[in-house]
Amino acid sequence: MPVAPPGRWFNRGVRSPRVHKLSVSVVLATLVVLAAPPAPASAGEPAVQPDNRPTPLAGVENGYVPSERLISVAPGCRVAREAGPSLALLFRSASGARVRLGGRDCYRPISGQVAVASAWSERGNSACAATPQYHPDGRPKGTSMHGWGKAVDFSEGSPMTFTSPGYRFLKANAGRLGWNHPGWAEPGGSACPEPWHWEWVGDGGTMGGDPVRADVVGLLAAADEAGYATVTGLGGVRPRGSARSFGSAETIPLNWVVVGAASTPDRSGYWLLGGDGGIFNFGTAAFHGSTGSMRLNSPVVGMAPTPDGGGYWLVAGDGGIFSFGTARFHGSTGSMRLNSPVVGMAPTPDGGGYWLVAADGGMFGFGTAAFHGSTGDIRLNQPVVGMSPTSDGGGYWLVASDGGIFNFGNAGFLGSAADRRLPTPVVGMTRTARGDGYWIVSADGTVVNLGAAGHFGSG
Repeated sequence: MPVAPPGRWFNRGVRSPRVHKLSVSVVLATLVVLAAPPAPASAGEPAVQPDNRPTPLAGVENGYVPSERLISVAPGCRVAREAGPSLALLFRSASGARVRLGGRDCYRPISGQVAVASAWSERGNSACAATPQYHPDGRPKGTSMHGWGKAVDFSEGSPMTFTSPGYRFLKANAGRLGWNHPGWAEPGGSACPEPWHWEWVGDGGTMGGDPVRADVVGLLAAADEAGYATVTGLGGVRPRGSARSFGSAETIPLNWVVVGAASTPDRSGYWLLGGDGGIFNFGTAAFHGSTGSMRLNSPVVGMAPTPDGGGYWLVAGDGGIFSFGTARFHGSTGSMRLNSPVVGMAPTPDGGGYWLVAADGGMFGFGTAAFHGSTGDIRLNQPVVGMSPTSDGGGYWLVASDGGIFNFGNAGFLGSAADRRLPTPVVGMTRTARGDGYWIVSADGTVVNLGAAGHFGSG
């Protein structure tokens, strides 16, 4: 394959190429410790079914949920912490499938519930909104599932209908991530059917069904590669085999869901990355800055450390690059028009460049990152969700959400999980140090080992 000169990009439909650099240092705020709610026991029945409804949030009142019990998953969309990771994955999956899905109405405080009920009453159809009740002192009492932060009214640019792309995508994908379309919202289910209204029952819901886990966002290999740790969207770290936990963000009142993680070069520490670009460092991983206090054009989707661990790059969904510490800016796609959003990045072994990968498998190389091929012209079964380069930078692997593997350059094909019908989408991959194996991890914590990569359990 041809080798590209530094700073070139490789994708179709790119227009007006320009580059920009943003670099900041942000001091992390004081962290407050929270208790994680317990998950209900499995009942052997599916949680996603028309009559199931979300469970109330323990210890709080509908419509009066404190901010530390909520988490951001997209601009303007906050939901209950436990529902956040699966919703974030649903948004990412839709974006990768080129479906314009957004959250028009997520957590709805009591003031919002009163306003919505009043608006529907003024239109002469009060049955189309949950009607707030009132305490003896006259204070309104929330009754909407939005008031628990476990319901979302989705948008897709134009009004969602029962035949629109957004609704079809949700019907095909939301259930496997714990999002239910209640019976009343289905066509003919009530006087006010709503294609846009979906509810999270991933904890089993009021019917106590089987929980639907979809919270894992990445995997970190142990230093001796005799283990690994899965990372969750709430900042949990679950070690297996010889892997060690150096700490987690699970008890921190995160502003945004965690969207990725990266190990230090010697794997004696790691960074966790929030969708707002907030950085949480553990072990020998040092804090070099973040975008946590910046207003971003697009949420952050991935990060890559420098070979010396003295810095890192963050990448947003539009391909904008933010460099910190010893990480140097080599270019970005932030001002380009992309066919598909950027979903991840990886550094070159010499630290002199990096690759960005888009959901259609389009590759963008900057600095010393050479182009070895892409899937940009291939019709994919499922979108690409991540990549990993070989140890010498002479090739790379791409992984799709169905576990399919695409290898380029000197990256050898060692197998895939595309034929395993995993219950939840694959969210990433990690290679062995020698490049003779790799692990694939899905959103429910299932780990598939291929080549010389060992298996040490899932979770």
